[in-house]
Amino acid sequence: MTIQEMYFLLLLLVCKMFGFLLYVSEYAGKDYGSGLHIPKVHDRAQVFVSCPSGDNGGRPTYVGTIERWSNQALSLPNARCASNITLYILVENMGRVNYGQYLFDEKGILSLVYLDGKALHGWKMISIPFHNLNEEPKTSPIIHSAYSGFTKVSASTRKNLEHKSENISKEPAFYVGRFSIDKVNQVNDTYISFSGWGKGIAFVNEFNIGRYWPSFGPQCNLYVPAPILRHGENIVVIFELESPNSELIVHSVDQPDFMCGSSKSNVHQL
Repeated sequence: MTIQEMYFLLLLLVCKMFGFLLYVSEYAGKDYGSGLHIPKVHDRAQVFVSCPSGDNGGRPTYVGTIERWSNQALSLPNARCASNITLYILVENMGRVNYGQYLFDEKGILSLVYLDGKALHGWKMISIPFHNLNEEPKTSPIIHSAYSGFTKVSASTRKNLEHKSENISKEPAFYVGRFSIDKVNQVNDTYISFSGWGKGIAFVNEFNIGRYWPSFGPQCNLYVPAPILRHGENIVVIFELESPNSELIVHSVDQPDFMCGSSKSNVHQL
């Protein structure tokens, strides 16, 4: 097995383990916009740019999303930057099927990335780990810088997770909240509603309860089985890919809901 083949297999393993991979590169600062094209991406890529010497301190700015099922080139915004502009591409693995032509379905960016028709090189690829959700990784300066480039928001409340924010950009962030169950006999199966949120993945007590995408549906609420809950304090961690449309609130409900989302929600299926 060649080094290239081993590297490719390692990249696939990273995507399978965590589901998210951040690609980072740079291009020369210009005073005009640039066309970004990714011919083959599996499955959904959110694109951000940042100017380290800019007024906002290098905070990433959302540009747009490139999707596998409706792949379109993006026009990067006009930028006058004294230094190189950093390009972030956050790719989400949206799952696989176990039959047919997609039985072996590679994930990530599977082609060259073109900027104004020229291939962009010098990539760093960083997995977004979920094995320790309460700590930022310190082992790699690259990973640490990637995490600090985005945001991590915490909130603590008895009954729900709530945080008022004026940030309207589609910027990925981790949200952490806590709730208490006062009596042992109140530890029951429940559902969590994500009405008003964008798209993301949720964990309760470090257990992955699934992905949410209310605007597409059809699943509006995520099931939380009683065995993962505990008497006393419980922790909810949410990795939100886009900024929610309202106050950041999640609350428990007693039944599922499959009536949300667009009637065209099947566009994102393989």
